[in-house]
Amino acid sequence: MPKRIHPLATLALALSLAIAFPTASFAATADSAAEGSGSASVSPPPSPPAKDVPEEKEEEPEHVGIGAMGGVGFPRPLSIEALVRIERTVAFGLEYSLLPKMTIAGVDARMWAVAADARVFPFRGAFFVGLRGGVQHATAATTLTAQGLSIGEQLDVQTTFINPRIGFLWGKAPGLTVGIDAGIQIPLSSSVTSTLPSQVLATRSLTTVTDTLGKSALPTIDLLRIGFLF
Repeated sequence: MPKRIHPLATLALALSLAIAFPTASFAATADSAAEGSGSASVSPPPSPPAKDVPEEKEEEPEHVGIGAMGGVGFPRPLSIEALVRIERTVAFGLEYSLLPKMTIAGVDARMWAVAADARVFPFRGAFFVGLRGGVQHATAATTLTAQGLSIGEQLDVQTTFINPRIGFLWGKAPGLTVGIDAGIQIPLSSSVTSTLPSQVLATRSLTTVTDTLGKSALPTIDLLRIGFLF
């Protein structure tokens, strides 16, 4: 005859199974999650596409600049110059300058000059050492009145000169160019012609003006030179 299972034993077995099944299920789920997290690799978020950055272009060196400049200064207040600048190292020019007709101590004087010019930029910057050389023509005229007679007299003096100087010339090609400089004009030779007969001496006022303008060393100052180089 089989043994009867006590009702309390049956209840205890049911409770044990009810507790054990959720625990085992939770452990299996945890193990699966752990295995999944261990095997899966987390990939970083995609980086935004790189923007195209334009490359900086290197400044092209100035090889040759050609242009013209005008200026105001002393002793010939107005000037214009054709200029060629090479590699920011040297510059060569051809200049025409003039002193318009003006009256000095009762004498009408005017003057013009044509000169070649060279500048050297030792530091490849604005500072330069220059030498100008050319021909200057100065005229002095007056009218003498004696015993009711008026006699006009005129002296012309032509001078060959050199003009060493130093200064600054700012700007590069293509663009605006501005400069200043100072130096001294040194006469190398001069010749004088007169409208008076050879036996008649010119008045002192005339000779003073021509000697000052054509035979004496003169300071030169370019207060402002401005132009454009291409």
